Amino acid sequence: MVPHLALGVAVLIGGVGLFLIGFAVHAILQEYRKDRVPAVLYHHFVSKQKIDEGEVSNCDPVYFCYDTAFDEQLNYLHQEGYTTISLNEFLAFQDGQKTLPAKPIILTFDDGFMSNYLYAFPILKKYGMKATIFATVEQDSRNFKKYAAVDVPLTRDQMIEMSEYGISIESHSMTHRYLSDLEPEVVRWELEESRRLLENLLRRPVRFIAIPSGAYSRAVKRAVKEAGYYAAFCMSKGTNNRKSDRHALRRLVIGRDFSLEDFRRVLEPATACYLRFTSSLQTALLFLLGPSGLDAFRKVLYGSRLGTSVIRGQLWHLVPGLVVAVLLMLALGVVVVWQENF
Repeated sequence: MVPHLALGVAVLIGGVGLFLIGFAVHAILQEYRKDRVPAVLYHHFVSKQKIDEGEVSNCDPVYFCYDTAFDEQLNYLHQEGYTTISLNEFLAFQDGQKTLPAKPIILTFDDGFMSNYLYAFPILKKYGMKATIFATVEQDSRNFKKYAAVDVPLTRDQMIEMSEYGISIESHSMTHRYLSDLEPEVVRWELEESRRLLENLLRRPVRFIAIPSGAYSRAVKRAVKEAGYYAAFCMSKGTNNRKSDRHALRRLVIGRDFSLEDFRRVLEPATACYLRFTSSLQTALLFLLGPSGLDAFRKVLYGSRLGTSVIRGQLWHLVPGLVVAVLLMLALGVVVVWQENF
């Protein structure tokens, strides 16, 4: 019995080791490609001056960005020779119909809050940069109510103005509910009705969607394709390239307390590899906890100092050490069991 147990533990160690090696190799091959295209994600924006003067508080460390930090980040992109591209341009590149500039980047914003118009839009115009806003259509949705004290939805006129300027307004579903928890006909309505209403408002096609709260599944992905969306962002972290699944595109989240060095680092391949690893853990937690449970877990995690370091990519150097520690503990367990019985 005991030898079988030891053998089982040894096989487990080997399996975990092979999986981690395979994952690391795959991440490196993806993130060090010459055709990698980072897409960064923002949600809310807030005036740094108002924060400092105490006029605004309770701004989530993950889902908010200071206006001054956003200006500094776009200035960095401008100075470093990055060129913002649209999702249409990225898909044309994937289809071999277009070449991309030397340092392409995609700017995205989720939810459709008014702070995008008040703070981000003027800065985008200042640097002449493109962006995509994924807007939740139903302004009475739970997500908008959740942040009502600090931010409100975009108005129809604001969306039209930004769209006419060149900012892409795309779908973030009708109500921001967890799509993976809904019945198929409700998912279909969330996808199709949001696109229909946005197209009627903006008088142009809506081709892309970002899945709310990362509540993605095979069924949701299939529904997205059947609804006619050309591409979708899910919860996965990392960058994209010519071979990426366009219905499971990745992004890099930019948080409130990012320094310029944090922002620079998150665009680097090494940090993106680390974020792919944390993203895979997030996917596992989604499977175990469900979307609402994962949201609760993230709220606790991101409210801690550990969570802030995680989203900044500051723990990447600990991952190899943690992996080695786990493997050593498993190996030690095998040795102890073996010595006690032989």
